Amino acid sequence: MAPGNPPEDRSRRRREEEGVIGPNELDYSDDERVAQIRDGRYVVATDNDEKPRVDEEESPPREAEEERTLEERGNFAKQQMARYVSDKGSSHGIAVTASFGGRVAQRERFSDDIATAFGDVVQWYADQVDADATPQEVLGILLLASDTDVAFPTKVLAPVLRTHGLTTDDSIGELVEALGSDGLQIPPENR
Repeated sequence: MAPGNPPEDRSRRRREEEGVIGPNELDYSDDERVAQIRDGRYVVATDNDEKPRVDEEESPPREAEEERTLEERGNFAKQQMARYVSDKGSSHGIAVTASFGGRVAQRERFSDDIATAFGDVVQWYADQVDADATPQEVLGILLLASDTDVAFPTKVLAPVLRTHGLTTDDSIGELVEALGSDGLQIPPENR
């Protein structure tokens, strides 16, 4: 060791040789490349020369979050849900939060089959609306009451006629009589 040099730090030499760090070296709170944005949340700059840039509007303090309007919280929730649905990786996904007479319920369905995803959520919704009626009845009533037009291909009528023992030669009156109080179900249960 040269006379003018300070003594070599043995712990530093050992750390370099063994890869061991001490508790003081784990404290990042005084590092200028680290900025706390909230309790327990930090931003770390990736450039050695830069201080982290923290956008106060993107990361408001907890008090500001609680002061957000209902609409602002709703928009934030929509953004988070959009990210969640897109990250699931399915071709088709539906996530619903709905209120039924003051009771809030949620349902999500992700599938590569669009009919499966849609059918599952629609059946769930119908079950939530009226526990006493069948989902088929509820969906029929909701579609009629909402003035939503539904177009079915004409080929779906043949199975309905066959289910009720009818042919294309029978009258509309005979079809209405055959349907009785059960109503028109497309597709019919007994295909």
